Parts: sequence; structure tokens; C-alpha cells
Amino acid sequence: MTILKMGISKNDSRAIYKQVADQLSVQIEEGLLKPNEKLPTHRALADKLQVTVGTITRAYAEAERRGLVEARVGSGTYVVDKKKVYWEFQHSTAEQIKICNFGYNMPPSVGQSDKVKKAMQVLSESSIPLNEFLAYQKPEGIESHRKIVAQWLQDHGRKIDPDRLLFTSGVQHGIQMVFDAFTDVGDTILTEKLTYPGLFSLSRRKKLNLRGVEMDEEGIIPKSLDAACQHYQPRFLYVIPTLQNPTTSTMSALRRQEIISICEKYNVLIIEDDVNGLLPDNLPEPLVNLDPERVLHLGSFSKYFAPGLRVGYIQSPHALHSRLKMTLKDHSWMLSPLLSGLICELICSKNLDWILDKIRHEVAQRAQIALNILQRCVLKYQHGGFHIWLSLPDTWRLSDFIHAAEQRGVVVKSAENFTLPAGTVTPAIRVSIGCPSNRKQMMQGLTILKELLKLNTPCDFAL
Repeated sequence: MTILKMGISKNDSRAIYKQVADQLSVQIEEGLLKPNEKLPTHRALADKLQVTVGTITRAYAEAERRGLVEARVGSGTYVVDKKKVYWEFQHSTAEQIKICNFGYNMPPSVGQSDKVKKAMQVLSESSIPLNEFLAYQKPEGIESHRKIVAQWLQDHGRKIDPDRLLFTSGVQHGIQMVFDAFTDVGDTILTEKLTYPGLFSLSRRKKLNLRGVEMDEEGIIPKSLDAACQHYQPRFLYVIPTLQNPTTSTMSALRRQEIISICEKYNVLIIEDDVNGLLPDNLPEPLVNLDPERVLHLGSFSKYFAPGLRVGYIQSPHALHSRLKMTLKDHSWMLSPLLSGLICELICSKNLDWILDKIRHEVAQRAQIALNILQRCVLKYQHGGFHIWLSLPDTWRLSDFIHAAEQRGVVVKSAENFTLPAGTVTPAIRVSIGCPSNRKQMMQGLTILKELLKLNTPCDFAL
């Protein structure tokens, strides 16, 4: 416990408790009191200064109000450590010892935090917008924000109307909005045979029937979709046309038109998940451009910037917009204007495009390294994607391989995560090359996977 050197002057016009607080401030500033040092008890300091305990209580309260000290319940009063962070990230023992995590399909770190700091500084230094961001807004958000985001998407080949754009907390939230607004118990949703796992929990909650459609190298097979539409009479088709999760397939322009024609034939609405749509250099035409009155277009900045910045968007056909807006209001009233403002500042400063270019470059470098390490393995990869779809040889059981990788500190996603209920599980894993913190860590993890594949493989993989 610190022995404070201070005194009280009866000739000082300041109240005694303020004299004590001011002296604490001086001693902390001069380094006489160190961060996390424990101060004397109220009684001990009161006896030393020959004042009442109540005076010291007021002095400590004043020092705490100034951010100089903090009271810790059951422990005492301590000098504040201004470098201390007031949040913690809890990691399991398994996560702490892992060598490489390929589990999350996310962009690599390329300086996003620095750009966020700058954007936050710009917003904080402008009092009028900041006050507006902290107030309630309409469910559709601030008009200028919608215009900025819509224009940015238009510049990147997406025909987006700001009057029909709604902000969401990511693509999964957008899917939930669509299901809550336009589906009833027992409705059928068609999707790729292997697809985004978030769809499973959302459909279970709404008691919807998910039906998988056969796929080839371009994704959904038109003939299979036609048969499924005829048989099931679905409400929606959910599809990821570009860099499909998990198979990496990307539809050609012809395939996209065929899919739309079939949905038009059977009056099926399309939920287009375009979360990866801007990652390839040669951007394919999204479905929303081809039929904006049939397609509900979903996207997010999680792949173009960072997943922790939970800003997504949805554009619906004119006839569905009002109901979708009401559903957003029911869910959360609005997306935080502070978050949409942050995205807009990143756009207007050109820092979002800078980050997107850096992400593309880093992913290209990582992909080249990964493909070199995994050469002769049976895999699928498309330029610009964050993940590889890696097939296992017959000598490995999928669950055994996942366990063996985890035992060696490597985390991957099993095909089981992407398989519809009652579907046949493909012996494959998703390896997300954007997730490791650096290239060295990625190389270590991939080398371990390659060695594991050779352990139970009687011969090399065929090309």
C-alpha cells in the first residue's frame, strides 16, 4: 500500500477534499504514484491528515471522477492504468495452442485497423454528424449514407438503387429479414447441395424445408433446378453465384441467365448472396443486374474490409421493399448510423478501395503459395477467393482427418458443416487462406495438412 506524502493547508481556499484530489493528480502526473498502486484506506489517510473519513471518501470520489483512480470492489482504491484495456478476448486452450486456424472465411490483415482509426478520428472531430449518428434514425438509415454506398457499389458493377437499399448487420441478418418477412412455416427454399451453414439455423428456426440442388463446376445445374422447381414449388432460391461457399464455383454469364430464366418460369424469387462478388479482378455480372425485380441482392463489407465491422446491405424488388423495411424495424429499428457513417468515411477517403486492393493482392500471394504447397492434391480454387475446397483420399475418414489436424494445431472446416440435413457428406474440407495472421503461419498449417494427407495415402494424388 502506498504511503502518501501530502498535507492540508487551512489557508487554501479550496475545499479539503479537492486539495487531496489535486495532490493525488500531481503525484500521479509526476510518477510518484504508479499505475495499479493501491492507495491507503479511507480511514488510514483520514487519520494521517487528521480529517474525517467522509472527506477522504469525497476526495477519492473526485479523483475517480477525473479518471485518476478506480475503486475495486472488496479490494480498495488503485491508481488507474491508462494503458489498460477494458475488454478481454476469451480464448479456449485449444485456440491458444493452435498453430494455424483455417476456419474463418475472412480477409487477411492488411492495415484495416489504421484506416479505421483515421475514419473514427474524422467522425469524432465533426460534432454535428457525430451527434446525429448517436440519435435515432429512420429504419432505412441516413439518406446520404445510402447514396454513398449505392454509388460505390455502382462503381463496382452493381446496379443498386439507394431508395431500395437497406443496411443490415451482415448477410446472415439479411437472409433472416427475408425469411421473417416473406416465408411461412413449411415453405421450401432451394439452395446449392453444399452451401453456407448460416442458412441451416435460420431455416430451422422458421421451420422451412431446405432442398439441395445438384451442382457442377459452375454451381447449380439448370436442369436439376428446373426439376426441383417443378417438384417442390419453392418460395425462394438461395444462391452464391461468385466464389461459392464452400466449393469455390463461379457461374458463367450464360449459367446466370439460365438460372434466372428457370426462376421466372416457375415464379421463384432469388436470394443472391454476393458477399464475395467484388473479390475477383474480372467482376462477373451479378444476378440483380439481370433481373432486379426478381432478385433480393445481399452483400456485406465483411469480405471487402473486415468481419468485425458488421455492415451489410440488401436491395429488394420494388414490391417487397416496404415490408422488408418494416421487418428491419422489428428486428433492431435500424443499423447503427455510426457504423454506416464509418463505412461512408472509408469510401469517401478512398481507403476502402485501398484496403480492397491490398486484400486482393495479399490473397493472390497466399493462393500461389498454398497451391504450390498443395500441388498434386485434389482441390478446387478460383482466383480471388479466400478458401480452397480440398478433397480427401479414400484412405482418410473425414472425422479422423479433422481430429488429426486439430491434434497438430490446425483448424479446418469439415464438409459436414456445409451439407444439408440428411444429405451425403462429401469427404472434403474448406481451407480458408485469409484467416491465418501471416503467410508464415499459413505455410506451417498447409505443410502439416500436406503431411497428413501423405500419411494415409498409398500414392500421390492425381492432378
